[in-house]
Amino acid sequence: MNRRHFGRRIAAGLTAAVAATMMFTGAASAQPTDSVPAVDPTTAIAKLRTAAAGNPGAEAAIERLALSPTDAAAMDVALPGQIFQVPAYSDTGQGGPVLGQLYGAGVATNMSNQFRFGFFGGPGTIAADQAGAQLEVVYYSFATGASGVVKLDQNNVAVPTVISTPPVAGLGGGLVVAAVYGSLNHQVGPNIVKSTIWWPSLGTVLA
Repeated sequence: MNRRHFGRRIAAGLTAAVAATMMFTGAASAQPTDSVPAVDPTTAIAKLRTAAAGNPGAEAAIERLALSPTDAAAMDVALPGQIFQVPAYSDTGQGGPVLGQLYGAGVATNMSNQFRFGFFGGPGTIAADQAGAQLEVVYYSFATGASGVVKLDQNNVAVPTVISTPPVAGLGGGLVVAAVYGSLNHQVGPNIVKSTIWWPSLGTVLA
């Protein structure tokens, strides 16, 4: 599939991811924040390369993102529903070869003055037992230069249906770019289904 064609697929997936997120957050009225400068994907990926250095899993995830068309999705920030602008695709996502197995999206929450990264997606529900799976987020703060890789291992803590990181400090209340990658277990009826992300969810949010 050529890059331009894949870029159109990402745009279609983005629409679906945003619609799904608005349902669970109740943030359908969220408007773009005009006073916040946009971050272009090339700059975002360059910063994440720095944050991922030395972590093979994070490095591989960012290199996959680097192969994407840079005009696939705008990096505008919207409040209060902070959904990652580029959704994730996985081996269990919906749509098959046509839609590229759209899976879910990263999200940022700030509940009780605790900033966390999160992720929501299917199939089924996020399983309580995450043995054999590991979902992570690599991030970079434009405000402070803080960066790192954190596991998403707290299910239904910040927001229902979302698996989150522990609270992340030191981000300075400014722009943060992040990408979610790895694998996640889902409960589908009596079965546990493991989803492995092959296209990370990329986003720019406000801490």
